[in-house]
Amino acid sequence: MKKEIKPLNFTVDARSVVPVYEQVKQAIKLYILSGYLVEGDQLMSIRELGAMVKIHPNTIAKVYYQLEVEGFVYSQPGSGYYVKHDPNRTEPEKRRLLQKIIDEALSRVIQLGFTPLDMQDELNRKIKESEPGNHETRKE
Repeated sequence: MKKEIKPLNFTVDARSVVPVYEQVKQAIKLYILSGYLVEGDQLMSIRELGAMVKIHPNTIAKVYYQLEVEGFVYSQPGSGYYVKHDPNRTEPEKRRLLQKIIDEALSRVIQLGFTPLDMQDELNRKIKESEPGNHETRKE
């Protein structure tokens, strides 16, 4: 029985300073790093993904090739591309992505006129709110 291909739901912004192929690559990486796509999952065909995001199939082929070189997918000629889970590669990439998100958030916090300590206080408050059994109800 053939395994169903999981749908991917993302768009690309042709006006972004980030190249289209990089947007697609990062979206697929995020699906892999988040665990939505797991070892052995088949990716959409080059043509299907190209049609979905409305970009040329050659661009998708470039993305898949780069993901293969980076160790996130492998190809089976005549069959397609499949997710490759290598914790030695995915865990450092997840950590790098977390650091990038924090850097971007900190930069925006500072642009708003807050300090890193203000951000830390807000994060600590959010963490406390998210702990099990600690769901405060707001009084309005």
